[in-house]
Amino acid sequence: MTNPAHLFFYGVLQEGLGPDGGDWPFLKGLGMGAPATTQGALYAIPTPHGWHPALILTQARYSAIVHGAIHEASHVDMGPVDEFEGPSYTRQAVPVDGWDGYGDTCADAYIWTDDLPEDAELIASGDFAQWLQEKGRPIYSGG
Repeated sequence: MTNPAHLFFYGVLQEGLGPDGGDWPFLKGLGMGAPATTQGALYAIPTPHGWHPALILTQARYSAIVHGAIHEASHVDMGPVDEFEGPSYTRQAVPVDGWDGYGDTCADAYIWTDDLPEDAELIASGDFAQWLQEKGRPIYSGG
């Protein structure tokens, strides 16, 4: 798979949500981010290592605004990022609003492709970082 021009992160890969409140080391080369949104359904999934989100693309009437950040990504080694996300996610292009303020830009995002576990929780606000803070849940720390 070729390197995407842009990446949209909505979960633990967002700036400041990595280990110890920093960034994940495998994101070296990632360009500065800008707030952005896409459409979908966002869920929180618990693991023994903390909570991580799952974006599911849905029909328009079931979609909500999902908040995140868009980054220039042409200098990122995508192998370690794809490996980190694992087999439950597929990287694919989605329309993202917010890059230039003039409408949709295509950016790769990690889309959840497995069945949702029974203990997954819907994030109605579409904002994973806000949900973590409001619920007082630990963020996924790797593992």
